[in-house]
Amino acid sequence: MINDIVSIILFNTILSLQSVIFTEWTPLRILFQFVLLGIVSLSYGLIFGFLTSYIFKYCAFLRENAVTETFLICAISSVAYFVAEMTVLMNINMSGIIALLTCGIVQSHYTYYNLSPQGKITSTLTSRFLGMTAEAGIYAYIGLSLYSNISSWWSWDFIIY
Repeated sequence: MINDIVSIILFNTILSLQSVIFTEWTPLRILFQFVLLGIVSLSYGLIFGFLTSYIFKYCAFLRENAVTETFLICAISSVAYFVAEMTVLMNINMSGIIALLTCGIVQSHYTYYNLSPQGKITSTLTSRFLGMTAEAGIYAYIGLSLYSNISSWWSWDFIIY
């Protein structure tokens, strides 16, 4: 079922790419779209990253609980991702990954120093835990999909003889 859906999507993508006419302005159009996507996605990440830093600097009541601090950091980062993913400018979808990465970098440079001592430890440990869990999940998925999708890439004949 999933293979049929993927093949239909790929077939439609190939058909849509074949209908595009390549002109002398196409490389400039691609460059413009790339720059637009980068600037807008980076801007979203910067805006939400600095917003997080500003909130934690001037709202002392948010620094009373380390769990609240960690939750707000993750929530605002998620908002940056979703806002960028929902944005479409000039028929171009913006990148939530770029916005999330930029927001995380800004938060690590500026928001981290505005957290309470317990919030610094909790947010660091939580992000490390989630990162290692995601990494383990990706490697497990890749390992399992290798053996489940490729059924006959080896043979006993090569081993025995």
